[in-house]
Amino acid sequence: MLRRHPASANSEQDMTITLADIERARTRIRDQVIETPLLHSASFSRLFGSDVWLKAEALQRAGSFKIRGAANVISQLSGHAVVAASAGNHAQGVALAAANAGVPCTVFMPENAALPKIEATRDYGAEVRLVGSNLAEAVDAALAHAETSGDRFIHPYDDPDIVAGQGTLGLELVERLPHLGTVIVPTGGGGLLSGVAVAVKGLRPDTRVVGVEIDAAPTYVESRKAGRPVSVPPRPTMADGINVTMPSELTFELIERHVDDLVVVTEAQTSSALTLILERSKLMVEPAAAVGIAALAEGLLPADLPEPVVVVLSGGNIDLLLLGKVVRHGLESSGRYADLRVWVPDQPGQLLQILQTIAGEGANVVQVEHHREGFGLPFGTVEITISIETRGPEHTARIRNALERYAPER
Repeated sequence: MLRRHPASANSEQDMTITLADIERARTRIRDQVIETPLLHSASFSRLFGSDVWLKAEALQRAGSFKIRGAANVISQLSGHAVVAASAGNHAQGVALAAANAGVPCTVFMPENAALPKIEATRDYGAEVRLVGSNLAEAVDAALAHAETSGDRFIHPYDDPDIVAGQGTLGLELVERLPHLGTVIVPTGGGGLLSGVAVAVKGLRPDTRVVGVEIDAAPTYVESRKAGRPVSVPPRPTMADGINVTMPSELTFELIERHVDDLVVVTEAQTSSALTLILERSKLMVEPAAAVGIAALAEGLLPADLPEPVVVVLSGGNIDLLLLGKVVRHGLESSGRYADLRVWVPDQPGQLLQILQTIAGEGANVVQVEHHREGFGLPFGTVEITISIETRGPEHTARIRNALERYAPER
């Protein structure tokens, strides 16, 4: 865990975003966003030993918090056409806000963007152009379009009006929970974290604000260590919604001033948390939205966090094909799904004995593969690969031990 630098906390430089900016933003966007539910979680409260609440922003219009900032920008443009670049949530937020305002909208997306996100963006009325193999190339194309067309480029986080719009979520938190103790926010570009921090600290200075990043893109953790904005090398991650490698001067300054702690979680921790959210809260979220629960579940935050603790579930736009993969990854990470490989003598009845042993231990077999040749097998040996669902790591270990007696002598 990385805490705020004392020097930054006491800086006298004027803030670029104020509580008043966020309150004005809420007035502008009031008719375009919904106040998403703030749900008490008795289950997570028991699991984590704290009074835990969930801000279900995954139920927001367009499926994420992005509509807040986009609506705040577009509402001030007096009918001006807009352009954006995004692989997902920002695209949909801008497209919907533009549709609400009745202004033309062009969105550049990478050619490999998920089809459901492309179609959703088009359904909101935007013209979608697929350009390049990654987001950086899509951004370059969007900027070039803005320069030649005169359309207003809407940055996903490096824009004071974007930050002010995202900060309206923080106003809702304090109004619903005036005694708010801690708020935990997924962090990518930093627009949501910085906006929420300004709002919450402006109303409740003693509230602890925590940002959570994925280990593939620890942009603000590394920037805090360096004392200045630094970029990190791009790496693939399931949490594409917070896979931002280039920080912003604007959001870095706000985060250094107002955010108390920054932590990093892994892919495995994130997938386990997403599975836990599905099971315990019945909310479908994207991996980027699960990192706050991951930080709590893995004990990465201080045990004495001020209560109540609010975890922001920032978005729910997940491709259903990816959801299946992430859930399986989460079950594997938590020890509830395992792939076992067993070598047994090539004799009749061996596979039946293996399956009976697994059944006797109370596990569910999902898939079986039986190989008699290749794979470097010794003569007279069969390899059986079995995918099973278990009750947890101890159960899996017991099954492994039970299967060892079938291994042929070497």
